[in-house]
Amino acid sequence: MDTTLETRYRLRHDDEVVGYARKIGSRSHFYSRDQFWWSGIKIEHNKVDEGVGLFDIDKRMLYEWDIVEYCLEDRRDRMGAFLWSSTRKEFCIVDLDEPSLEIPLEVDGLQLFQPKDLRFRAYLFQNPDLMVELGVDDE
Repeated sequence: MDTTLETRYRLRHDDEVVGYARKIGSRSHFYSRDQFWWSGIKIEHNKVDEGVGLFDIDKRMLYEWDIVEYCLEDRRDRMGAFLWSSTRKEFCIVDLDEPSLEIPLEVDGLQLFQPKDLRFRAYLFQNPDLMVELGVDDE
C-alpha cells in the first residue's frame, strides 16, 4: 500500500503565476509551468499558494486565494474565496457577500464540495480592493 502524500503549490512572482510545484513524500519535489510537464528544475518565485485539495467543474486544481463560484444548498449564485481560517485551522471558503461566513471544506471527514459545486472565477491576490474589504493580506 502506497501511503505517499502529495501536496501541490502554485508559485508566483508577486501577482503573476509563474508555475506550480508538487511535493511527494518528504523528499521528491517537481516543478511545472503548466501542470502538465513536470521536472526537477526549480522555478524562481517569491510567493507560494497551497492547493486546497479540490478540483472545480472544469477539472482545474484549486488553491488558496482562488475566487470561486460555489453551490451551497442548491444556490449557484454564491461567490467565495479559499482562505486559511485561523480559528478553524484549515482552509475554508469565505463568502464574498458575508465575509463572516466561513464554510469548511469537510466535516467529520466528509468532503462538502464536489467538482460540480465549484467553478474558478479569479485570483483574490489580483483584487486588492476585495482583499481590503475582507481584511486579508497576502504577505
